[in-house]
Amino acid sequence: MTGAPKVHAYCHCEDCRNLLQVPFHSVLAWDPEKVRITRGENFTRSFQHPQKKMTRVFCTQCGEVLYNTNAMEWKLVSQLLVRKTHNDQLPESYQPSAHFFYDRRILDIEDGLPKK
Repeated sequence: MTGAPKVHAYCHCEDCRNLLQVPFHSVLAWDPEKVRITRGENFTRSFQHPQKKMTRVFCTQCGEVLYNTNAMEWKLVSQLLVRKTHNDQLPESYQPSAHFFYDRRILDIEDGLPKK
């Protein structure tokens, strides 16, 4: 991942929930050219959602979702994955700044962040 993410937030939209099978997505979003797999790409597979313009790219060795794409073709990396690679700490510059599509939520979250 290069440069700063476009978005660092929680997404509550139906599309993310459906693609990833999670109640909300803790997301860091980059333009597509800013995220590349530099080693082990031969161990990755993509799942194309059957109806939506979204994909999930995962490691065939461990099952970890490396990133997913959305309808805007952004590459979305989970904040949880970034934490795993930083001794269970999310770097300050990646801390979530808001909740998006909060009106579509299936889970209430009281954390003081703006709800959009």
